[in-house]
Amino acid sequence: MRATNSSVAVEYAEWVDRVRATFEAVQYTCSHRLADPGLAEQVGVQVIAGLVSRPTVFRYFGLPYSGRIARLAETRIAEADSGRLATVCGWAELRERLDGVPEEHREVLVAACIRGEDLPTLAAGLSCDEQEANARREATLAFMHELAGPGLPPATDPDERG
Repeated sequence: MRATNSSVAVEYAEWVDRVRATFEAVQYTCSHRLADPGLAEQVGVQVIAGLVSRPTVFRYFGLPYSGRIARLAETRIAEADSGRLATVCGWAELRERLDGVPEEHREVLVAACIRGEDLPTLAAGLSCDEQEANARREATLAFMHELAGPGLPPATDPDERG
């Protein structure tokens, strides 16, 4: 059964709210550890950008989700403590970028990354064959990685970025 545009809009808005709440929690926690609101925001943005750059993590709750956050945050906190934290975009820019995600990517993001639909279910929901659904999923994952780019620290190893 194909999701309606309104249900995708609601689920996407709920997801953006989850992203915002995660940012605020990371920023708050880091502000106590780093005693510098600017550094805390940078850590929070970089954590969120790391999550958004690999959005399949959003199908999880609990330890898989929290573990990813902790791994990203601890790395950035260590960089901040040593004076090596990269300066990236602010939360307002990253949030604006999330608000600007086109509908065709929102639909795939909700189905594949938030609901965790497999390829046959995704194809049925998108009213296309599995090959096209896979291409659309890959395009959305690439789009989200690009979207998160301004919030990601530079790295020589791509695995370190997100």
